[in-house]
Amino acid sequence: MEYKKMNKGVNVYHYTSIEVLKKILLSQRLRFTKMNSLNDKSEYKYGIQLLKNKIIEYETNNNICSRFDINLLDKFSFSDKLYSISFTENGDDLAFWNSYYVDKISPISIVFKSDNVFSNNDFKINHCIYDDPYPLMGKARYEWFKQIFEIRNIMQISKNREYIHITFQTAHIKQKAFEIEKEWRAVSFGSKNGSFGKFVKNNKEVDYFDQPFNVESICEIIVGPSIQQEQNYQEVTSLISKRKLKFLVKKSTIPLEL
Repeated sequence: MEYKKMNKGVNVYHYTSIEVLKKILLSQRLRFTKMNSLNDKSEYKYGIQLLKNKIIEYETNNNICSRFDINLLDKFSFSDKLYSISFTENGDDLAFWNSYYVDKISPISIVFKSDNVFSNNDFKINHCIYDDPYPLMGKARYEWFKQIFEIRNIMQISKNREYIHITFQTAHIKQKAFEIEKEWRAVSFGSKNGSFGKFVKNNKEVDYFDQPFNVESICEIIVGPSIQQEQNYQEVTSLISKRKLKFLVKKSTIPLEL
C-alpha cells in the first residue's frame, strides 16, 4: 500500500474556531489527539480488519490448518498510542461548516501549505486512503507476519520499522463512504518537543500533544458563515495585523441560510 504522492504546496484546510486560532498563533503549535479517544477509533479498527481479512483469505486459499492468531493484530496495533491531526482538500465547504465539530458562532478554516507545516521530517501529512488498499497477501508476506509474531520476536515488535510503517498506513485508511471528505492526516506516536495533556469533550477525557509547526505554512484564513461573520472577519483581521502576519483573510462565500 502506498500513500498518494503529495504535490508540493498542496493547500489543506483545518476547520476550527477563532479561539483555537488564537491559541495556535500564540503557542505556534498544532494539536494532535489520540486516535482511540475520538471518532477515529472505529476507523482504525476498519483498517486492521482489512489486514485480518487478507491473512484469512491467504490461509483459506492455501488450505492452511495451523492458523495465524489474527487477534494479535488488535493487541499490537498501538491504537492506544497513536495521535493524529486532520486536514481536508475541501476549502470553504458547506458539509464541513455544518459538521458537528465546527463552532457555529466563530467558525474559521485555516489554510496550510501541506509540505511546509512541520520542519521535523518525522511529521508528514498524507492523504487518507479509502476502501481496501491492501493487495492479495503472498507467501513471503504471510510468513513475515508469522515470524514477527512468534514468542521470541513479539516483544520487539514495537521496534520493527516495517511493522511500524504498516501501523502508520493503517491509520490513514477510511471506508469508501467517506471519500467525499478528501481527508489528509499527520500521524505520530508523540514527540519529544510536544506538550502533552488532556482535555474533556462530550464528558470524555481526551489525550493530546501540541506540536511546534511553521506559522509561515499558513497562507490564508477563511471566516465561515455565521450570524456574526462580519464581526468575526474584523476580529481575525485585527489579530493577524497585530501579530504582523502576512497571510490573506477572506469571508466564506457560502450564505448563512444554507
